[in-house]
Amino acid sequence: MPLNEYNRIHRVAHGVLQGVPDASPEKACLFFASVGGFVLNQIYGINAAVVAGAFGLCLGSPEDVAFFGRLEDSQLVSDRNAFHMWLQTDTHIIDFMAPIYREAFSEHPKAKDLSRLMFQRRLNEEAGSLDDLKSMGDFRYFPDPALTDELLDGFLGRAVTKDLLRIAIAWYGKRTGRQSENFAMSDESGRPTQLSLAKTGAIGSW
Repeated sequence: MPLNEYNRIHRVAHGVLQGVPDASPEKACLFFASVGGFVLNQIYGINAAVVAGAFGLCLGSPEDVAFFGRLEDSQLVSDRNAFHMWLQTDTHIIDFMAPIYREAFSEHPKAKDLSRLMFQRRLNEEAGSLDDLKSMGDFRYFPDPALTDELLDGFLGRAVTKDLLRIAIAWYGKRTGRQSENFAMSDESGRPTQLSLAKTGAIGSW
């Protein structure tokens, strides 16, 4: 996927979240993955599955590795309180939340220096183990099918989630159409909120 098309999906999803009071986009991997999954499957015709689990990424050097998940007996594991969500196609792993890794990994000393980058990598580029996360962009992922089903069922079962997803897809529009910079969203009381595309697009790739 070209960088500009990746950014379009990211900016729409992030823009919707910015219009939701008390939302934390850097913790909204479920939403980014769900929006991206719909666009890839329904608009691009790419078979993309939403996947939950643990994820490790080298931010620069062997000492600068960040994790989604938790370490348990030197193994990276996931549960409802420690996980990440991304998309997998037959050939790639894609994370539409990646341009805000700076915020998501804010507790890591290296995070404040992170460039805003796209994460779209071939599955066969994955590091062989956590010990192999030595250079910037090295990654390792651990899918958890049971956790994926549990999280998606709860997430997609909420009316507010369905509403926000519908808004994101309507705002995205057609792949070939010009992307609108703004979009109007109304709450359950009919009060309008003006949404604007997020400015946190990627400037390169991991």
